[in-house]
Amino acid sequence: MKLILGDCLELMKEIPDNSVDLILTDPPYGIKYKSNMRTKSPKFEMLANDNNSTRFMVYPEMYRVLKDNSAAIVFASWKNYAEDYIELSKYFDIKNAIVWWKHGGGIGDLKHTLITDYEIAIICHKGKCKIRGKRSGSVWECNKVNPNKMLHPTQKPEKLLEELIEKYSDSGTTVLDPFMGSGTTGMACVNTGRDFIGIEIDEDYFKIAQARIESCKESRQLTFE
Repeated sequence: MKLILGDCLELMKEIPDNSVDLILTDPPYGIKYKSNMRTKSPKFEMLANDNNSTRFMVYPEMYRVLKDNSAAIVFASWKNYAEDYIELSKYFDIKNAIVWWKHGGGIGDLKHTLITDYEIAIICHKGKCKIRGKRSGSVWECNKVNPNKMLHPTQKPEKLLEELIEKYSDSGTTVLDPFMGSGTTGMACVNTGRDFIGIEIDEDYFKIAQARIESCKESRQLTFE
């Protein structure tokens, strides 16, 4: 487990070419998202760089560090999914978009909008990445994280990330998450036997990620390095 505090735009330059077996990440969507939910106090603040398209600048670096015949999985918002698709397709071969059916969404405008009960993950290939196990459909059902237990406003369930990791990588390989958040991708790597590189710009979330991954490793009787 290698966890790094700082800006992934700069820190990814230190990662060698063709050295990562899978990229699984949930970048700021550029939609100025701010959750109205609170676990403690105060409410979650707007995520860093969620008011711009900084994530697009990371995509060529993701391609550079990824090994041939491997995949990058990038979560995106329905609001500007097309923009991410276009930017990612400049570097990767887009093979699929997984629709994560998460059972319920934000409250939003009760009178004029439908419930957003899904999220999208864009499956990008550098070369041709073979799927592991049974060929599944593109709609994946998994309950979202209980709002009372969320440590990050866009936190994904471990089970979902574990299934993605096992579908697109092998045990003992290295997974990169340049927008680590509260560390769920790292925990999923511990649980599936993968090495992990996580980068996070927000110091508070970085500390949360450290603690969660340490606890996860200790529960499996591993030593945090």
